[in-house]
Amino acid sequence: MFLVTAGEMRAFDAAAIERYGIPGVVLMENAGRTTFKILQTYLEDDVRCVKVVVVAGPGNNGGDGYVIARYLINHGADVQTFLLTPREKIKGDALINLQVLEKMTSRIFPVHDETSLAHAARTWHEADVIVDAILGTGLTSEVRSPFREAIEWINDAPGLKLAVDLPSGLDADTGRIMGVAVKADLTATYGFRKLGSVLHPGVELCGTVEVVDISIPLPAIEENPPKARLYDRLKALPPALQRTEPEAHKGTFGHVLVLGGSPGKSGAPAMAAMAAARIGAGLVTVGVPASLNSILEVKLTEEMTEPLPESIPGYLGEQSIGRVLSLSQDKECIVLGPGLSTREGVGDLVSAILAGYYGWLVVDADGLNALVGRMEKLRTARAKVVLTPHPGEMGRLYGVLSKAVQEDRIGTARRVAQENGVWVVLKGARTITAFPDGRIVVNPSGNPWMASGGQGDALSGILGGLLAQGIAPEEAIPLGVYLHGLAADMIVERRGPAPVLATDVIAEIPALLGTFKTAQAY
Repeated sequence: MFLVTAGEMRAFDAAAIERYGIPGVVLMENAGRTTFKILQTYLEDDVRCVKVVVVAGPGNNGGDGYVIARYLINHGADVQTFLLTPREKIKGDALINLQVLEKMTSRIFPVHDETSLAHAARTWHEADVIVDAILGTGLTSEVRSPFREAIEWINDAPGLKLAVDLPSGLDADTGRIMGVAVKADLTATYGFRKLGSVLHPGVELCGTVEVVDISIPLPAIEENPPKARLYDRLKALPPALQRTEPEAHKGTFGHVLVLGGSPGKSGAPAMAAMAAARIGAGLVTVGVPASLNSILEVKLTEEMTEPLPESIPGYLGEQSIGRVLSLSQDKECIVLGPGLSTREGVGDLVSAILAGYYGWLVVDADGLNALVGRMEKLRTARAKVVLTPHPGEMGRLYGVLSKAVQEDRIGTARRVAQENGVWVVLKGARTITAFPDGRIVVNPSGNPWMASGGQGDALSGILGGLLAQGIAPEEAIPLGVYLHGLAADMIVERRGPAPVLATDVIAEIPALLGTFKTAQAY
């Protein structure tokens, strides 16, 4: 499912109007008519005598509202329309539709001061349905009066709230609440879903989202497709995970090397290794400080271990470089960082791997911490790099506060990916995968019960296992993120709401893979 920014949607509208000759008023008609049909279906087809309030702001969002009001009147609804902007400021296609509506009804009321707003709000409180046609996707600053107060009154009313294109007060690109925003029960969004409608907190305010086809010409979309998409529900596993080749063997499915571990953190590389094996890597080796190797041998069974030279007992560092590079040469993927520590020398080890390894490199946890102040190493890396930071780690890498990362998750992930030629998995609710070419995938799976230590280790192992099997990164990385969250969703659905540990997710992977359609070749 494509996702667009407000700017991208404006460009599609402009292409439809200017290049293909579809009048803007036709696009508006398509939007309003289909929104009415969605509402009609939501109300089980009968809108007769339903009390509806349309609250219209400036611009085309208000124009869409006038079209919706017209169709509601035609089908017997009791409709009142309120103008939050002076009539003389309404222009273009919106004005055309307002003029039509004025010829159909006298129940159009200006809201020009606090007194008229308070009077209008009493009507809104009695409505069965409130149509939010105030601001839509055009908002670029904090909501101002009278829109702020109108939104607060709408949220206070008990009726069903239908948002036109996007709940007023949401940033269409980031999902931020711009001071105040409508909490909708139903959102009819035009052309494509907006990024802000799938990111937190915006996703929490949209209710049920229906995408309305307003007739943007397909060639315009194919010429300049949106750069972001919501990960679609997976129907079948990629061929590499289907095991349809009868002569396949462990060497067919790649070898993952996990590097990490330090005193008190031996579980991190163990979980990454188990996740890589469960997702299908043919072989997994765990390289850990030599003094911790016996612990890993107890923790792991199918996965191999490799004691590595230590800087000081229990820690990897510059003394490990030679053996690590030698060990890595026949490995399709390295998972670097789980429990690695931030001791002196770790940065040198990470830099050496970036420069001397040619396969896939998934960097997590302390591997990311070692890159702080060394991001330029990524631009000359021989390895193909996937960074998997949470917002705090991303903030340290990018030199900003984690709050700034959260306020623009997509923008931050995209910039780091493009500037450094890497893939970025920005973890958190609605995890973002950013490609080096600027494309974005937003992940819908996962739940708050996953908030526990070790989930990042499990995810890095899943990603490493998929990449080691030769699955292309544009498929493997979003797929790994999706399966990681989906496994936790399956656990919660089966056993009820309770904390989901990383080892629970790892153990769930085989059952999860078994739920998908596979082709049988033998």
